Amino acid sequence: MLLEQTTYQDDFPINIRIAKVEEYPFHYHQDVDFIFVLKGEVHLKNVCHNYLLKEGDIFTNSGHEIHGMTATDKENVVAIIQISNRFFTQYFPTLPKACFMTYVKDDKHLKMDILQKMLLCILLEYKKRSFNYKNTCIEQMIDVIKYLNQYYNLFAFDGQVVVNFKNDNPVIVERVSRIINYVYANHASKITLKDLAEREHLSTFYLSHLIRDYIGINFREFLCFARVEMSEILLLGTDRKISEIAKDVGFSSTSYYIKFFKKWFKHSPEEYRQLYKAHILSDQRPPRIELLSDGQAINLIRRCMSAVSDQDKSPSVIDRLHLNVDVDSKKAPIINKQHSLEVVITQEDYHIMGERLFNMLYDLNASKVVIACRQGDSETTTTLIANRLSFIGYEVSTLYDVDFSSVSSAGYDSIASAIHIFRNYFASEENILHCRLRDQGDPLKILKGAPSVLTSSFVPKPSFYAYRLLKNIKGELLYWGKYYYVIKNDLPKKDSYTLVVVNYNDDIKNLCLRNTGVYEANDIINSFKDELHLDFNIPVEPGQYVIAKYALSNTNSIFAHMSNLGFPESFPLAESWTHMLNTEPQAQVSLENVDDKLIINSSIKGAGIHIIVVDKVNNTD
Repeated sequence: MLLEQTTYQDDFPINIRIAKVEEYPFHYHQDVDFIFVLKGEVHLKNVCHNYLLKEGDIFTNSGHEIHGMTATDKENVVAIIQISNRFFTQYFPTLPKACFMTYVKDDKHLKMDILQKMLLCILLEYKKRSFNYKNTCIEQMIDVIKYLNQYYNLFAFDGQVVVNFKNDNPVIVERVSRIINYVYANHASKITLKDLAEREHLSTFYLSHLIRDYIGINFREFLCFARVEMSEILLLGTDRKISEIAKDVGFSSTSYYIKFFKKWFKHSPEEYRQLYKAHILSDQRPPRIELLSDGQAINLIRRCMSAVSDQDKSPSVIDRLHLNVDVDSKKAPIINKQHSLEVVITQEDYHIMGERLFNMLYDLNASKVVIACRQGDSETTTTLIANRLSFIGYEVSTLYDVDFSSVSSAGYDSIASAIHIFRNYFASEENILHCRLRDQGDPLKILKGAPSVLTSSFVPKPSFYAYRLLKNIKGELLYWGKYYYVIKNDLPKKDSYTLVVVNYNDDIKNLCLRNTGVYEANDIINSFKDELHLDFNIPVEPGQYVIAKYALSNTNSIFAHMSNLGFPESFPLAESWTHMLNTEPQAQVSLENVDDKLIINSSIKGAGIHIIVVDKVNNTD
């Protein structure tokens, strides 16, 4: 089992393990992987070279290179990151031919600091399971590969150690890259310096010096190195004769193969096979590693990020707030949340929306409906609507001479309204929620700045989803702070919680309290880029838990869609296309096996709300 088959879960083309490594037997694989030492140090044998990787070191293996790890006497934690060549070749067609080498001997290397930060961000995003974390990790990995292609897609020999090739001349870099790739791709064929010089349109004299100066060894030595390196897979992975292997990798005679194999591996091929074949990865010799829990991994990653950031003196304009909340299920509740929703509708809503009116009331899970009558409304129609609603099962009442004039603010059309609703709800003992269903007036004018949950053309605003989510929350409020709330759900299950996280500033908080135009509201929302990171530590009984996360942001709101169009007076497409705009919250569901403590992470960048529902699987109601 010399070839390690990497399994990528859930169509996620990245495999990440963070573990203490005692021994990882010799193996190879077809995909690129990173060995990132987060703590301590490890011995790494890669092909014929031995490295002592220390904290902060990153070793990149481009595939087809036999390697293995063993611990030193120091405790270690290593992040092993493997990426699917098959997936990422759609962005980087030459990825399978890459010669990534990130190992450097220098203690200080600015480009390495940047690579460390990029990989740490991926590790943190993955372990925290933030919203849309898979796509975020993929996008960040694309940036990593671009960075590797720019700075680390070559290697050179420094004595007997292969290290990162460092040269800022793009012409030299491109030429040497072509030479290396060609030699590896055709190592089993007869390659001469003259043939290679003709391919590069250079003299053999110049090419010979180019290879010696920039790769560190002469052409003949490099070709033989490539051949003996590729022979290691056949040597340890099969029982084929040494002479057959020598011929297959391109040597004209077995004696030449043995000579150059000894030069690099310090043993003859037969000795090497006897020495290392018992140490390859197999069912009898699996990796001896101890995976870190998500909480342990997150804490370590953050410490590593802080250490790297301490070396970065550049100022940051983004504030990042990190909070930890330890939940005690036996804590006396602050208040019990059992709420109902009262929705105000008009005859105009009924005439324009038709049956959609009743569908929207159902989606909102309304308990009571108030029919607001204005001058000129038909009493017969009011009675008809009331009877229909009563038949469905709603509590119905009627108000006359209702004045719908109020403070007009673009905040009501944006994420600010959802934040306003959540803050008011949790700060009050009021359990009856009130909302207007629809903006009145011309359906073609999308944004009116009115405190309703639907636009005139009945596209849901963020407030629509805020009320719908709030209506589902029932239970005891155990904790609350400026940015979070913890509710123990009102269910006969011992371990069921709803966690609410809200990220905002004072300008966003006040948007719905004053007359604000769309451009001012847009500037206030978009300029708020602060990050809120919250960790909830919840002691629970052992078992499997379902974790459902819902994210409300301004990104896919009707307000953002209209912002992208420059806030036109009316929507430029037909009404049928308006209703196909996606304005729903993002949702993410996962299962976790827990021993005694559940660690839930929430990260919000900019204005937004997260609702996280935790429930134990297989509990009976």
